[in-house]
Amino acid sequence: MPVWLEIVKNHPDMRFWVAHNKKVPMEVLRILARDEDDRVRGMVARKRKISDDILEILAVDPEESVRNAVALNPRTPRALLEILTKDPWQVVRENARRRIGEAPTGR
Repeated sequence: MPVWLEIVKNHPDMRFWVAHNKKVPMEVLRILARDEDDRVRGMVARKRKISDDILEILAVDPEESVRNAVALNPRTPRALLEILTKDPWQVVRENARRRIGEAPTGR
């Protein structure tokens, strides 16, 4: 964990690649979900290994592409998809609605 934190803190140019890494700890993803770079936040939103609390943070991101990545993420819970059906950006709304139609009723 200290190595991950060192990279995130001291090498901002590597944050995107840290988020892309399959072995990145959830604690680091929580930090990167609030990164100033929307590309980093978007990469976090695309992760299959992600927790609901991180998806909740990213579902209200100011950047529409990040919210859209949440709408498209197979791990996004139905309740969050329902919130995204009211998103200001039509693409996010449509993707959330489509995903609700595909989602099993339990998630």
